Amino acid sequence: MEVGNLLEQRTGFLLIADISGFTKFIKIHEIKKKPIVGSIVANYWESHAEVLIKDLIEVIIAALEPCMKLNKIEGDAAFFFLEDNGAGSQADQILKHMELAKNEFNKRLKQLTFVESCPCDPCQQSKNLKLKIVAHHGTFHETTIRSFSELSGQDVILVHRLLKNSITLSEYWLMTKQFSSLLSQTINWQLNEIKEKIDDFGKLPLDLVTFGNENDFKEKKSVIFRIKNLPKMLLYYR
Repeated sequence: MEVGNLLEQRTGFLLIADISGFTKFIKIHEIKKKPIVGSIVANYWESHAEVLIKDLIEVIIAALEPCMKLNKIEGDAAFFFLEDNGAGSQADQILKHMELAKNEFNKRLKQLTFVESCPCDPCQQSKNLKLKIVAHHGTFHETTIRSFSELSGQDVILVHRLLKNSITLSEYWLMTKQFSSLLSQTINWQLNEIKEKIDDFGKLPLDLVTFGNENDFKEKKSVIFRIKNLPKMLLYYR
C-alpha cells in the first residue's frame, strides 16, 4: 500500500471561503419531524440546497484555485492553501483572487435569481447568501495518503477558529496579522483592526475588511417573474 509523505511541515497561506446563510435557510431537521409529508418536503428542499451550494462553491474554486490549492470542501465552505515561495507578492495575489471570488460569487447569485420561481425555503432565501473569507499565514503539516492530502497543525486549527467570531456581518474578509503584514502598501482595501477572542488562542489582533452592503433590500419576486422563470428553474434542477 502506498502511504506517501507523512507529517511534512510547510510554511504558507491558509484560507477558508465560507458561504454565510446556508445553515440559516435549511430547516430540514425540523421539517422531517412532520408526519407523512415531512420527509418528502425535506428531501426536496435538501436537493435544491445542495445544487445551489455546489454551484456557488464551484464559482469560488474557479476564482481562487488559479492562485491557491484546494485542500477540501467542508460543507458550505472551501479550504485552500498555498506554500510560501518567498517571493513576497503572494499575499497581494491572494487578495486579488479574494476580490475575484467575491465579485464572481455575487455575479452568480444575480444570475440565479430565477430559482426564486420555486417556493421552497432554500430557493426563496438564496438571495440572502453571502461570502466571507478568513486568511492566515503560518506553518502546517501536510499528510499525503494515496492521492489524498490532509493539513494539520495549530495554524490550521486557528484559521478554522477564525470563523467562530463575534462579527455580526455575513460578508467580510478577516485576516490575521501574520497574513496582512505581508500585504503591500498599495492595496485598495481599508483594513480595520479589531480584537477577537479565539478559543484556545486568546485575544488576537486581526484585520477586517467590510463592504457596506449588508442591509441591501431584496424585494420578493412577483408572480409574473415566477411564471416567466419557472421553465428555467425546472431545467436547472432537473
